[in-house]
Amino acid sequence: MIELSLVFSTLATELDTTMKELGFAPDIPDGIQKGDTPVFIRDKATYLSYSGDKGKIRVLFNDNKIRLLTGDKEAKSIDDSDYTLLGSFLLVLDEYEIRDVKSVANEIKENLTEAFSPKQIAKRQQAIKAQATVSRAAVKNGSLLYDPATLAIRLATLYPQLKDEYKDHLAVYDEFLCEDFFVNNVNPLVFATIKESNPQKMKKLFNILNEIFDDGTNEVQDVIIVTMLASYNYDDVMYQSVLGYINDSIMEPFIKVYKKMNRGKSTKMRLENPPKYKIKKQKKKKSAFQSVLNQ
Repeated sequence: MIELSLVFSTLATELDTTMKELGFAPDIPDGIQKGDTPVFIRDKATYLSYSGDKGKIRVLFNDNKIRLLTGDKEAKSIDDSDYTLLGSFLLVLDEYEIRDVKSVANEIKENLTEAFSPKQIAKRQQAIKAQATVSRAAVKNGSLLYDPATLAIRLATLYPQLKDEYKDHLAVYDEFLCEDFFVNNVNPLVFATIKESNPQKMKKLFNILNEIFDDGTNEVQDVIIVTMLASYNYDDVMYQSVLGYINDSIMEPFIKVYKKMNRGKSTKMRLENPPKYKIKKQKKKKSAFQSVLNQ
């Protein structure tokens, strides 16, 4: 068994050098004497807090776990609502020893270095710069086809919040995960537009979808049909509205895929998670939704 006070004094000591290197300094709670571990206590939770130009960090213990939380410079919530979870590590006081605490400290340092070291930040920024989109000129001269990243950027002209969300997505994953981004960031915005059924907004939205679909890769066509349009649960009015804005290229696959996706849960799950395939440059191959249509 290990005392909680020893856990935090060990963590504070083990993390000190890494925190300084990353530009963070410990926050000092009121009433703490010089030389004491700067521990904050609330209800059943105990934590260390650090601040710096890159944001704030909490190393918090409760329910036999150490949780590593990060927030921006303005984060100040007592209940951690301003923070996001960066890592979670089991630490059972009745069973663990000091070497286990040091092991957790090492894992925390690895997580923090990955998130805040200048080299890693530069790497993520480079990944953002490297994620080039396809221009209309390149499509017009036949050298390239539109891809999912280009669709996301084009939709950001309608939904400005997507610009920052796109950058954040690349910063986290170092690459563009289109299914994740469209399901969690794009789809709610597009569905809200379809539900609102404002003619001007609908025209702008479907002008983009129609253009990208006609001159896009198989992957982006799958995104438009399967991940986006056919994944929504329309009422009759909304469904007819969509049919009124999509072009002839999208019409038939959309209708067939939408009907198949609404037959049952198992069919919808298969369509929402089609098998991955490699796209050959400038060459179209059978896509996931095309395979469905041929069933």
